[in-house]
Amino acid sequence: MTKDMNLVYGSDNLKLNLGCGDKIIKGFVNVDLVEKPGIVKIDLNKYPLPFRDNSCIYILSSHLLEHLNEPEKFMLELHRISKTGAIIDIYVPHYSLCATYAELSHKRPGFSYLTFGSKHWNKEINRKFKLVSKKLYFTRTNLKFLNYIFNPLINLNPVIYERFFAFIFPCSQIHFKLKALK
Repeated sequence: MTKDMNLVYGSDNLKLNLGCGDKIIKGFVNVDLVEKPGIVKIDLNKYPLPFRDNSCIYILSSHLLEHLNEPEKFMLELHRISKTGAIIDIYVPHYSLCATYAELSHKRPGFSYLTFGSKHWNKEINRKFKLVSKKLYFTRTNLKFLNYIFNPLINLNPVIYERFFAFIFPCSQIHFKLKALK
């Protein structure tokens, strides 16, 4: 077992950066499929994840869910490893962005505003987490100044936006902030 893996197994107040890519965050256990300095190599498609029950106080997952084989099982694993009240920040691509269809490593092209926090969908997951907030972002790379114009509009009524306007004015990503319920 490596020194990094002792850290993963040995703490009860873990902060995880899952699917970190090149974004290494100090004070976090940075996890990705590629082993690099500062990154713990873990295949996040294999369960159970190598973290103890109730060991995490914060989990960041930025643009990871769309790459996983079974996002629902992954979310159940996040619940298992989270302490009561742990915060889980999840960023995913919105289904309306054409670039999400271009990435061959994506298992699914994007997610809906209704994915988390809706009583009608993903009921097992939504019973295990309290939705703290969710927000659509018009863009995350180019022309960020447009967020000041479009973010308030698309978040005014996201369900109406997704139903009637998402493919006219596609947005880039969704941020879900969840709290683990135990």
